[in-house]
Amino acid sequence: MKDVLKDMSQPRILAIADWYLPGYRGGGVVSALSNLIELVGDEFDFCVFTRDRDSTDKRPYTKVPMDRWVMAGKARIFYTSDLSMKNLLRRIREIGPDIIYLNSFFSRLTIKTLLLRKMGLLPEAAVVMAPRGEFSRGALGLKHSRKFFYSKAALAAGLCRDILWQASSVREEEQIRAMTFGSGSGNNGTIQLAPDVPNPSLFSAPPPAARPAKVPGAVRFIFLSRVSRMKNLQFALELLSSVHGEIQFDVYGPIDDAGYWEVCQAQIRRLPSSLRVSYKGPVAQEQVLDVFAKYHFQLLPTLGENFGYVIIEGLAAGCPILTSDQTPWRELSKKRAGWDLPLADRGQWRQAIQRCVEMDQNTYAPLSQGARSYFEEWMSSSAYRQGSVELFRKALEASASPRVPPALEKSARAGD
Repeated sequence: MKDVLKDMSQPRILAIADWYLPGYRGGGVVSALSNLIELVGDEFDFCVFTRDRDSTDKRPYTKVPMDRWVMAGKARIFYTSDLSMKNLLRRIREIGPDIIYLNSFFSRLTIKTLLLRKMGLLPEAAVVMAPRGEFSRGALGLKHSRKFFYSKAALAAGLCRDILWQASSVREEEQIRAMTFGSGSGNNGTIQLAPDVPNPSLFSAPPPAARPAKVPGAVRFIFLSRVSRMKNLQFALELLSSVHGEIQFDVYGPIDDAGYWEVCQAQIRRLPSSLRVSYKGPVAQEQVLDVFAKYHFQLLPTLGENFGYVIIEGLAAGCPILTSDQTPWRELSKKRAGWDLPLADRGQWRQAIQRCVEMDQNTYAPLSQGARSYFEEWMSSSAYRQGSVELFRKALEASASPRVPPALEKSARAGD
């Protein structure tokens, strides 16, 4: 352990997250954190405290060392089944972080960390909170009472005092402000806008060499996400059942909610024979672009996305998307990359899906190219890397950390 933890001369960031690599069923949290570490892990010493298994798994990883710090990529990871406050406190003190980076507001690990902080047991460190879309209207609508009462209690108890909140978009900034700053509970911290980080491998990933030809009257749709109420798969099935044509609809992703999946399966059994639905299971990250290349359109009527990693991955593969207007990816139709539609207007959804069924290759090809062009434009213009650096620099300034690297000192002077 001593060998793994030595030589940490950069600012130390201890990320606390329910799931991390090699897991991939935890959704956006895993992608957000792993992409961030890959992008700026040379400027900060990242450590990650996380569970010893993937989301929904009952057994731990088989090829990952447990209950000790191990090096994985650009981070030191501690995988464990012991999520007690005692073990959490021991690991925090072991690292002596300059920044504690929390990756969920409602996670029990977050609650325990904030309680330890409230009791004065933690070493001096800034706290950065990334709610990861948990304050969106769709997310808060699930288990609403439990979330409402916890958030009120946590804010009233001062658990969020002097926290630096990470908002990945202007929309999320508004959601955080509405959730926390209108509580009347005193100093609940400040908000810093820092966009989520895409997979760095997308920078160099070429578009797939070939896509299926589009013939009128037939279409291939893909749903690639967690099977949960938040992702709204049942809504997609209901819409597809009212559209005419030969439709292949393949569902990829982990089953996050078994009860909801049973509801969807009952819906599938009632579908007409012209609509063929298959469940394909989870997809490893390195296979995502190749999987998207087999389909004409991505269908994701989500209740809300903080970022939507699977959306940008589909665009990278030249796969136009039909999604809701509850994501940061807007004006898709103007960019000829798909459609972002209100969930309340089923008529618009049916019209868009029917259009996808009926279009020919000459109509489809510009949409596929438009999806890829939108991806390339976003990747070349986004300031996501600088946003992440600024987020942690602001946290370090607040904590008066002695470990501020020259690059950040230079950045700070430039902003004076």
